[in-house]
Amino acid sequence: MVLTMLKHELKNILREKMTVLMLLYPLILGVVGRVLINREIVSGQGIGLTAMLVTLFCGFAYGAMSGFSLLDDRDDQVLESIQISPISVHWYIWFKIGFAYVLAVIAGVFVIWYTGALELGFGDILLLAALSALQTPIAAFFINAFAKNKVEGFVSMKGMGFTMVFPIAGFFFLDWVEWCFAIAPAHWVAKAVQYSLLQPAIDAGLTAMNLSFYQYVVLGYGYNLLLVAGAYFLFKKNNQL
Repeated sequence: MVLTMLKHELKNILREKMTVLMLLYPLILGVVGRVLINREIVSGQGIGLTAMLVTLFCGFAYGAMSGFSLLDDRDDQVLESIQISPISVHWYIWFKIGFAYVLAVIAGVFVIWYTGALELGFGDILLLAALSALQTPIAAFFINAFAKNKVEGFVSMKGMGFTMVFPIAGFFFLDWVEWCFAIAPAHWVAKAVQYSLLQPAIDAGLTAMNLSFYQYVVLGYGYNLLLVAGAYFLFKKNNQL
């Protein structure tokens, strides 16, 4: 049954050009980031911003992909059909989201490793990728909480995408001002990336950040999981599930 659902989900994603683009976009961004860094087209803070962007976009892009895939199922009345099957609707929804989350983690690990901008071990890269990928359920549920069709879904996606401005702006602040941008789901992974980039200077006492790498990661997981729960509640409430 799980294999059948995996095949259905892949078919559902690959049949639409928009979801295929969202699937490939982070990988393309990772390749571009590697070229920019290796050819020294970007340097200094540009390397940090590049590393942050390729880390952040995996979770958001796969969340948008998953959100539109769920919209397709709603348009095709797949959820109504599942209600008369042995499979729980909620289990099916979480399967779709979980599938996209796993893809986001794998893509995140690849782009962080491939760009080579962060000197981190595999364990820390996996932590960053998994944290960034938590944007996947947040974006997917947010889109489907307020959208009834793809046009409305695109508007909801743009609204969610606006939050990506916050971690970019927060990147330029190391003092208390950074907390003004902490409402964004991606803020925490962005700051963890920034800490890893500045760690040599931090260890030498030349600069400082409010939290350590693992503190940003742990608080980020806690905050993002709360947002996942909140987005899922809105999705269920607005769709009467």
